[in-house]
Amino acid sequence: MAAAASPPAAGAEPAAIDSSRASRRLSVTNANALANFSVLQSHFRNHRLVVFLDYDGTLTPIVNDPALALLSPVMKDTLEKLREKFITGVITGRSLHKIQKFVSIPQLYYAGSHGFDIEGPNGTSIKNQVAAQFLTDLNQVRDALSEGIAGIAGSEVEDNIFSVSLHYRYSEEVLPRPVSRYAEKCWSLGFLYRSCASFRLNEGKMVFEFKPKIDWNKGKALVWLLQALGLDEHDDVYTIYIGDDTTDEDAFQLFQAHCNRKGVGIIVTEESTSTGASFTLRDTNEVCEFLNRLISCDGHGDNSSGDAQPASPPPGPLQ
Repeated sequence: MAAAASPPAAGAEPAAIDSSRASRRLSVTNANALANFSVLQSHFRNHRLVVFLDYDGTLTPIVNDPALALLSPVMKDTLEKLREKFITGVITGRSLHKIQKFVSIPQLYYAGSHGFDIEGPNGTSIKNQVAAQFLTDLNQVRDALSEGIAGIAGSEVEDNIFSVSLHYRYSEEVLPRPVSRYAEKCWSLGFLYRSCASFRLNEGKMVFEFKPKIDWNKGKALVWLLQALGLDEHDDVYTIYIGDDTTDEDAFQLFQAHCNRKGVGIIVTEESTSTGASFTLRDTNEVCEFLNRLISCDGHGDNSSGDAQPASPPPGPLQ
């Protein structure tokens, strides 16, 4: 196998991507990745497969307490088998340390805080931290939100280091609107004072995310990782990205762009939806079944795990 290209500088942005192509509405029946597996297999056959996944809602179900979103033994075993055959990684809103602890498979590639904090397997030099200059302000956002939701039952603030999450998962009796109004109030009244100009507020599944206002997302993180591994835009490389939330759309759009990047986005959803993904899976059980189908594709998806390494260590993280 050819040697990997030199990885991009840590903190450097990958080349611009044309992701202007509009999302389309996918049917959970007609576009199901398991039902259409032979079609998908015809695209990645005789390619080196790369698989990246979101965590919450993809590898583990959404649960009331975010701290209890633990990987099932069956899913962990599946990931262990998957990484033995293919380059495998997780890109999540959770902090890097937290997702590494939750999954507890050191051979995977991890991108925490929506891709702002990246680290390769033990023994590799792949590491990238984006927006480290925002950490002080993020701590102020965290503290301000924690104080502000003290009287709102069923809500919780999670510190993801490079982002802050405001959850409202705990109680089905607690509607999201009180938390939503509080998050919007923080924004509109300048409660986060000088941080307001530096952060953006995004809404996901039962969560509001406060992130640095810079041009970085899960899609950019995925491209950085592919470039660092010397696998981006190679004719024999096929990337599969699986996720369930709005923040995963940036990764889905990578494969809609007019470039040489081969791959596909798969969205986890129980309802037909508008998305940049090309296929659907209904839930984490179907994700597990799909991954096992990939593992069983002997001779139809080449083993690329452990082969791709950066030719030289990336420079230090962006300050």
